Amino acid sequence: MKRVLPAGIVLLLVIGAILLPQAGAARLSALGSFELLAEEVEVSPGVVEPLWQLVLESEAAQALPGGGRKLLLQGVSHGSAEGLGGDLLDHGVCRRSIVRGLRQYAADGDGFTPLEIVGDEWPVADGGANFQVTVGDGSQMLSFYVDKPGSEPVIVARDWHPPGKTSLLPPLVAVAFAILFRKPLLALFLGIFSGALFVRLDEGSTIVGSVAGGFVNVFDTYFWSEFIAEERAFIIGFVVFMLAMVGVMTRAGGIHGLMEAVARLASTVRRTQVATWLMGLVVFFDDYANTILVGSTMRPLTDRFKISREKLSYIVDSTAAPVAGLSIFSTWIAFEVSTFNHQLPAAGLPTSDGYAVFLRTVPYSFYCFLTLYMVGLIALTGRDLGPMLSAEKRARTTGLLIAEGATPMVSEKATDMTCAEGVTPRAWRAILPLATFLVVTLLEILRNGGAFALTMPELFTIEGFTGVLYNGSGSRPLFVGSLAGLIVAALGGIQAGIGREVPLAAWKTLRSMSVAFAILYMAWMIGAVCSDLGTASFLTALVGDKLSAPLLPTLLFLVAGGVAFATGSSWSTMSILLPLVVGLAFSMGATAELAETAQASGELLMVMSIGAVLSGAIFGDHCSPISDTTVMSSISSAADHIDHVRTQAPYALLAMGGSIVCGYFPATYFGLSPWLGLVAGALLLTLVVFVFGKKTDPAT
Repeated sequence: MKRVLPAGIVLLLVIGAILLPQAGAARLSALGSFELLAEEVEVSPGVVEPLWQLVLESEAAQALPGGGRKLLLQGVSHGSAEGLGGDLLDHGVCRRSIVRGLRQYAADGDGFTPLEIVGDEWPVADGGANFQVTVGDGSQMLSFYVDKPGSEPVIVARDWHPPGKTSLLPPLVAVAFAILFRKPLLALFLGIFSGALFVRLDEGSTIVGSVAGGFVNVFDTYFWSEFIAEERAFIIGFVVFMLAMVGVMTRAGGIHGLMEAVARLASTVRRTQVATWLMGLVVFFDDYANTILVGSTMRPLTDRFKISREKLSYIVDSTAAPVAGLSIFSTWIAFEVSTFNHQLPAAGLPTSDGYAVFLRTVPYSFYCFLTLYMVGLIALTGRDLGPMLSAEKRARTTGLLIAEGATPMVSEKATDMTCAEGVTPRAWRAILPLATFLVVTLLEILRNGGAFALTMPELFTIEGFTGVLYNGSGSRPLFVGSLAGLIVAALGGIQAGIGREVPLAAWKTLRSMSVAFAILYMAWMIGAVCSDLGTASFLTALVGDKLSAPLLPTLLFLVAGGVAFATGSSWSTMSILLPLVVGLAFSMGATAELAETAQASGELLMVMSIGAVLSGAIFGDHCSPISDTTVMSSISSAADHIDHVRTQAPYALLAMGGSIVCGYFPATYFGLSPWLGLVAGALLLTLVVFVFGKKTDPAT
């Protein structure tokens, strides 16, 4: 049975991929038009610069008094080369793709941030930048010119083939091998290699050349680009410092002191699980910080009560992203708003309404609410079902916190750390480093986000404060905060009289992390491969124009889940889908009579659809073994990664089912209030848990 079920799941994945229709080449070309902006143009003999930079230095752009640039955007069109008709030409998708690309490249460049685009939805009358994208047989061309006398067009081109079903191969191979053989490193490598091979084939290489070249590209392209990326290095440093901090706190008696303090309240299995859940709700400002902090801090206590590592990683993972995604004071909200607020004019709304629109979407993030409720319900009732029930029974009856033969992301040598001999446990030796981490991280976010340069009235607004969180977010504040926490933990160790043991305690936690870091890097690498193959564009284009208005939020939820599952990134999914949703949902809703007026009806469907994408991306992330946050949850909980995904997925699917059955369907087809939908979803999950769930015998 253990082999039959995984094989059945893999078979369903393969059949589903085979049955998927092929998306139209024109739609796929329109979605990927922004990539042409990165093509280089020779501006003078021997001097080249990317097209996007040329655009922002053109007569259609001007410097803003406060810094950054303003660009006037006029015409954007998309067409097929003569004789290749038959595909729908989507000018709107192309326009939004060009706008997204300009903003993305400007944000990554020097001196062009922020970028204000006038005409991002409706073209300016004259004097603006014009783009014409033409797709041909094996090529894609972009012509750029400014609508002013004497302006000469600039043309760039690239070899291009529309993404097809082969773009699904990397995640499909990785997931299939991970499920069947429980070897995540091998599975991820094969997924990356298969993707690199098809990238080579798309470039025109022979099969032999693609195999050899693809193998080399795994290392010299995909690994190296992730290895030298500053953001990735900060994330690795953050994880290293946090785990080292926990090791030092443990040896210095801090964790034991904290456990004794918490144990007075969390004196049972149930209370310990609830305490872990509540701690996850408290650390709401960032999902990475939540994952590493809660998992590594609560693990010794959950181990004491024989709570399985699968259960701990589920509580950690299923709390972190949902609470950060819902919080209006997190590193998420400004990013989420930035992905759709510039499209709001297509719905007749000003871009300044972005935060107001986000607040309206919150009730429609059904999956986030129901997942948080599900975690609390499981913790409070002590009931489990499916593979999680088996894991909990094993842990309680045998004391095995991971399955026999499983491979934890952090070895037992690293987690089985006792307080140094002669050291008296003191909770402050854990509380002070953890508090230092939180305070320094938040201060770094505020500093990097420019909070200290704002006046009080500017800062204490939703737009001002969340803008600071967005501009200051990233892995650098986490890196600095975790380093500060480690230093304070080391000082606590010196005070405890174990100064010489501090480096050894830190190293003991980290020495078995090589496999975990390899998996984390490979998760990033497979995301890069999927980007090159156009996996997300392929899945997005399948939505096409074949939707009915009431069905749109549900399908967008599922598409977002599919894209996040395949790419392992909820943020990438949001940035790809949300710019496409506003205009599509509003135009469909305006004619669907979901409200009293066409404007209200269009806005309602738009708000539902944005909420569906936001929560669907998190759902797919929870089910994906190649998601970095899923990997980090396994690391912080010292769980077997595949077992974590396998035991979490049924609960995620239950919350997904409740979101659709009690949320999106009733809201769109019957006009049910989303709050009533959330109540109905909570009741449905409660019914399922009490009918099918069983209590695990308490530890003896």
